[in-house]
Amino acid sequence: MTASALPDAKLVRALSDEFLSRRVDYNALESLHHGNVADWAAAASRFAALSDEEERQLALHWRDNPRELLDILLARADEVTARRCRTAWVSLDRFAPFVRASNGP
Repeated sequence: MTASALPDAKLVRALSDEFLSRRVDYNALESLHHGNVADWAAAASRFAALSDEEERQLALHWRDNPRELLDILLARADEVTARRCRTAWVSLDRFAPFVRASNGP
């Protein structure tokens, strides 16, 4: 399975429902923004019965494209939650160069 084959509607619902059942906070968004996606790839693997290699490829894809995963996780969010999360994401985008610079190359 390729990253482009994911996500199907059932997987999107499952991941979004799981994300929204937790307390959505700035720390969770910041972690996701930094590419910490292994837990979400593992969850996708459980829902879609992916092989270990498919899970690894999905984690690599989402690590390089965390905004894509954010969109999946917010697929079933209400308008206010989605707007709040996307606004926080834009703030993280703006500060990302400063964080990288302070952490070194």
